[in-house]
Amino acid sequence: MADGIKDKVAILGMGCTRFGERWESYADDLAAEAFVEGLEDAAIEKKEIQAAYIGTHIDEINVGKAAVPLGVALKLPYIPVTRTENYCATATEAFRAACYSVAAGVYDIVLALGVEKLKDTG
Repeated sequence: MADGIKDKVAILGMGCTRFGERWESYADDLAAEAFVEGLEDAAIEKKEIQAAYIGTHIDEINVGKAAVPLGVALKLPYIPVTRTENYCATATEAFRAACYSVAAGVYDIVLALGVEKLKDTG
């Protein structure tokens, strides 16, 4: 029987952008803002992150069909970056993938990040 991931994963830190109509910012700006805050909250350095799971759904508006643009925007240090997509649960899907990769013992420290910027179109 499955054991579950209880007591196998810890959230080290989190970050969030300020709320509001952010006409001056692109999706990668918002991702970077939350990322920097999360690093500071976790008290870790970027180089300690071993993999990243990025959740974004509307690729025609935001960052494209791959995880590469966000990996570049965040200047992630040559690590695997995976893009997840699952409608309104997209960021949760990134979080789930990150949790299970740690619980499975594949990585020790991973990033889960969700970003969407929908109001820049009509």
